[in-house]
Amino acid sequence: MKSFIATYTDVTDWNFLVYQNTTGSRSKKITVNPITEDEYFFKGSKELDTGEIRYPTEFWSEIISSKIGQSLGFNMLDYNIGYNANGKQKIGCLSKSMVSNSINKLTEGKVYLTGYRSVYNPEKDKSAYTFQFIRDTLLDFNYGTYIDDLIDIIVFDAIIGNSDRHQENWGIITNFEQTIKEIDKELNDPKNKRITRWRLRFNKFLAKAQINKFKENLKIRRSDLRLESDMINNNFSPIYDSGCCLGRELLDEKVSRMCADKQMLETYVRKGTSEIHWEGKNKKQNHFELIKLLKDQFPEKIKSLIQKVKKNYETKTIKDIINNVDDNLPKNLKSYKLLESRKDLMVKLVTLRLERLMKLE
Repeated sequence: MKSFIATYTDVTDWNFLVYQNTTGSRSKKITVNPITEDEYFFKGSKELDTGEIRYPTEFWSEIISSKIGQSLGFNMLDYNIGYNANGKQKIGCLSKSMVSNSINKLTEGKVYLTGYRSVYNPEKDKSAYTFQFIRDTLLDFNYGTYIDDLIDIIVFDAIIGNSDRHQENWGIITNFEQTIKEIDKELNDPKNKRITRWRLRFNKFLAKAQINKFKENLKIRRSDLRLESDMINNNFSPIYDSGCCLGRELLDEKVSRMCADKQMLETYVRKGTSEIHWEGKNKKQNHFELIKLLKDQFPEKIKSLIQKVKKNYETKTIKDIINNVDDNLPKNLKSYKLLESRKDLMVKLVTLRLERLMKLE
């Protein structure tokens, strides 16, 4: 259970790379651990153009959802508590970068979707962002094995009630360094014939060319995406950016009322929808309706995934993750702790959602 309790790290004296741009609507900065030199993301809650912090507890939802996902067996990016005394948002979530410059890169879903269908406009064509569109894009770039990862995300979002799984909240990691090492290993194998060694050198040249494009932040074309999918080792990213969940948008007064009103709770869960649409449907689907539609096409995948969740699910673990999420905050920062009523609501929401999911098996 200790592995699911959020740690606390003071990053005030870390090196913040303010020149780095990151995507998303939440306050986000890249910072470097001065000892290990690893890059981390320090992220607060949603910040409006006016400077207003719209959902002050959103970073807690991010941390909690990552721990819940880990406990249920999903491939999650790990989020913990970070503190920056010099920041406008002093408390936020801290996650180690999934990638490291020159070693590998994360290509967000948006890049593949627009690479596959050049006329697609993510800002305007909201209803076109369907499971089928993402599936066809993955297949087109020879990433068909990652359809299972996409389904994992959809099921996980149903558990936490995430309503914002947009095109920048999933992606594919391209592993340049691993690819170069494997090519060098083959080049050093005396058993390989001359023609094989020539091919390996050419592949290494192409891989290094892609690294240089990445380092120089050059525009990545569809042909580059195809080359990387065919030649460079890759993997689907862990699940990340899942903070739009667990009632983070609810005011404290409504949280208290909902905790005491089962009908309000059930209505809230029923009205929750997925950002990923379904082709042929003219509106967003309830999370569980979307899973039912998926089950018709992927019955064995959905069944095995629900069985895995059921096997890993322990009521006590979920309660402990939520109720103890802020235990490691120093005493002088206790004002940042989550209200007990909000923790209670989170427990009720996750429990209800898990119960509904397991009925779909």
